[in-house]
Amino acid sequence: MKNTFRKEKIALTAFFAAICVILLALSIFLSYYSAYGDVLFTILGDKSVKEAKYDEMNKTAKKGLTVFFGDSLTEFYDTSSAFPEFENLNRGISGDTTSGMLSRLDNNLLPLEPSRVIFLGGANDLNRGVTPEKIAENIREILTEIKTALPDCEVFVESLYPVNPNTKPVYLNSVADRKNEDILKVNALIEPICAELGCTYIDVNSLLSDADGNLREELTMDGLHVNADGYAIVTAKLNEYLIK
Repeated sequence: MKNTFRKEKIALTAFFAAICVILLALSIFLSYYSAYGDVLFTILGDKSVKEAKYDEMNKTAKKGLTVFFGDSLTEFYDTSSAFPEFENLNRGISGDTTSGMLSRLDNNLLPLEPSRVIFLGGANDLNRGVTPEKIAENIREILTEIKTALPDCEVFVESLYPVNPNTKPVYLNSVADRKNEDILKVNALIEPICAELGCTYIDVNSLLSDADGNLREELTMDGLHVNADGYAIVTAKLNEYLIK
């Protein structure tokens, strides 16, 4: 009888422990979903699958449009809604690096023969220990390839956005090893590269930064990506160059 009672007690304890684990996991998932919405599933998407999908889409896509090319900050940007004044395509991939963007130029960007390219990249490189100098070198190569293949294409390069390592809750913060001092180094390096190659450098960083140089807390959900208010600021700045 005692053994039976003990087994039932253990089973009941295990059951409630499992329920607690499930509730905790659900709570964490809901926290992420409340912060990211459907973008959460985009974050979890496989990079190679997205690249292949863009490659296939490009076979029938209209040529000569404005193309946004970059990482998650581009992919999460609803550029069609943000810029209804002109047709555009979004070719951003979450988690992409400048070396990754360089490798997919030939199938994700150049076949579109864009009239304008808005480029943003480098933040993910910093999280992988790539130096600002190497990031700038990769960006130089990307811009050179675009300008060589498409000499009449206008190329706009956004500065890297600031990050905020202090946002709460801590488990939602995605800054990791990215540092604002390195971001500013990259920006300082790519601005003269843009001038040299005939591309337009656009400083968005200063518009998104607080007094300490961090991404303004009200503009982010995780310290790395900007929310709708952040994108509104970016859109207003880009419109100064894109709406003529």
